[in-house]
Amino acid sequence: MTIRLRVSGEPDEIAALIAELRGRYDVAGGEHAYPNRGAFGVRVYLEIRPRPHTPMPSSDPEHRTR
Repeated sequence: MTIRLRVSGEPDEIAALIAELRGRYDVAGGEHAYPNRGAFGVRVYLEIRPRPHTPMPSSDPEHRTR
């Protein structure tokens, strides 16, 4: 399973998010930031794939953390 993401925000916040994702998923992309049109910040495009034997987060709303 591969998931494609577009992430928009401030460059340092996006970099922190990508670092967190790399701790759990195989991540491709994120090297190029594109200026947002008509908005602040930048956007990057990623593809993520769960690593083998890594449990996926629960889809049950009672088990989600914030």
